[in-house]
Amino acid sequence: MLIEKGARYTSQARTVTETDIVNFCGLSGDFTPIHSDAEFARTTPAGERIAHGPLVMSIAIGLGTASGLFGDRVIGLANITWDFAAPVRIGDTVRSVLEVEELRPSSKAGREVATYSYDVRNQRDESVQRGRMIVVLRAA
Repeated sequence: MLIEKGARYTSQARTVTETDIVNFCGLSGDFTPIHSDAEFARTTPAGERIAHGPLVMSIAIGLGTASGLFGDRVIGLANITWDFAAPVRIGDTVRSVLEVEELRPSSKAGREVATYSYDVRNQRDESVQRGRMIVVLRAA
């Protein structure tokens, strides 16, 4: 896939499941009750268990990867900043809207640096997370 400044892509959608949350609890060791305890979660403003912010961020990045935006050109991640605006519940469906904000040569030969912005949107087209990722790529 051609990567050029200003290009926008919308990924496929993916539904967040209870299994995703349970698996992320085990993988990360984060068993915070808002994610893992249904009775506790009922007493919170969300009223139910919600997905971990980093889980949804990982799903969003994975959806971007599945779009073909990264692939074998990726050498490494240089920086990531992320904001969490709204909870993602079991059964919510998210998609990534990505934009190539910047693409420039690296100070190292044969490499480029790409800055991607992410807007993670749910099935109601509400923005639930936003982020920016700076990635080092092999030069095209």
